[in-house]
Amino acid sequence: MTFSVDDPLTWRVTLEHPIREVDGMDWERCASLHNLITQLGWTGLGNSETEMPRRTWWQANITNDTLEEEWTRRLSPSLKQFLQTAYETPHENFFYYVTGLKEPGGFYTGMNEQHGDAILSLYQMTNLNLSGHRDGLNFNQETSRAIFCSDILDSIATTNGRIEWDPLEVVLSAWLGLIDSGKVVAKAKGTSTRGPVECTPWELVPYSEHDLAHAVSSFNDLITRIECQLEDPSLHPLENGDDQNRLLTACAAKLNQPASAEELGLIPRDVLDSAGIPAGFIREFLLQVRRPKKITYIAPGLRLPTSMDFSPHPFQNFQLPMTMEYDDPVLPLPLFISDLKSTQPLFGYPFHEASDLSYGLWMEYCNKDAHHTFEDTCRLYLPFKIGANGFARLTDDSLIGENQEDHSIARPNGRENELYQPGYCHFIPWHGPQLGNVLELWANLVGLGEWAVGEEGVEGGIEKFREADTEEHSHKYQIFAPW
Repeated sequence: MTFSVDDPLTWRVTLEHPIREVDGMDWERCASLHNLITQLGWTGLGNSETEMPRRTWWQANITNDTLEEEWTRRLSPSLKQFLQTAYETPHENFFYYVTGLKEPGGFYTGMNEQHGDAILSLYQMTNLNLSGHRDGLNFNQETSRAIFCSDILDSIATTNGRIEWDPLEVVLSAWLGLIDSGKVVAKAKGTSTRGPVECTPWELVPYSEHDLAHAVSSFNDLITRIECQLEDPSLHPLENGDDQNRLLTACAAKLNQPASAEELGLIPRDVLDSAGIPAGFIREFLLQVRRPKKITYIAPGLRLPTSMDFSPHPFQNFQLPMTMEYDDPVLPLPLFISDLKSTQPLFGYPFHEASDLSYGLWMEYCNKDAHHTFEDTCRLYLPFKIGANGFARLTDDSLIGENQEDHSIARPNGRENELYQPGYCHFIPWHGPQLGNVLELWANLVGLGEWAVGEEGVEGGIEKFREADTEEHSHKYQIFAPW
């Protein structure tokens, strides 16, 4: 199905509704998406959709012949058509991260002045305390591509010639994805909210039910693919495409069987209580996933947690410094770990003095009171460096270890803890990889037979992750995040 201005189901950029090849920007699609976000903010406040003001940016800002002449000359024809169709924001902020389209006088500020009229700052960032020099969404008129910059100095990296910007409809679709998933919500006036007033009516939640459901289903899919191969050793998905299909069919049948209460939960509730695991994402994840049978390893060298890992967990009695006394903390937590221990600290401040920690997949520290927080982010800590060979890539397709502010040729460097990390986030400020995305990738590697399954689960040992920096296998270890 192709894009139709009359069919909102075709507006978002998806595999089923891809980018259209047009001259300049796809102003009609971008305006439709922009106006939809405007409407969602308006109705989220409790207003009637029929009463929403529909004054366009052009009507509000181009108020005389002189301005008409100037901005017709300075803007590309398709950008002008977008601004003649996109609504002014009739409430406090267009979206959680941007106040709205800038006034003409704000288009060329900061680092964009050196690019003439080519690059302009199209949307102004909200007053989130995330940078010293707030910027917003930049737009290149020559390429009709856009990218989000929290700080004006971000443009040093975004103009390095290697970071590919996205069509504006991709950015707007990503913002709508945050709304669709419940990560960003619009709150009605008078409603209790945890969000900063600078972003009203929008609020960013530490995790959404969609985030939790995705992580739980990805984990259940992963262990089911392992179990199905243990139950039927004749399956050889790596060598046989038919076996891949047989495995998926067997897994689907198994996943459709409802789990009993006794089969749910990796760690008992009373153990989580004793360990001081607070209400939130990781607690719900550990309680809701299906407990696997006869499996120890769910990734090469990484085992499932046991109650002993939480009795106590490494940071259970950690005292945060005075500078963080007002945080609502979720401390780092080892989730799927190896039996190898680090002799050096794995974490930065304030956990930088802790050593003798297990390598593996850890849940990251999270301050639930922060204004840009993702409670479901994780990081893989390995006992060796990955990236020096120049094949391993981050989610933005940059090389692990490269200096993105260097405008010369990218030079990779080995890193122990950057596999699955995002690089430069194109649509919102930086955030780590979400647990559901990592588990989904692992499930695919098992289902394709790239990771072999033996009596204890996934085989190969933690050294298997070195494949991420090889020409043959690197693409299999790369996550592509939707935002």
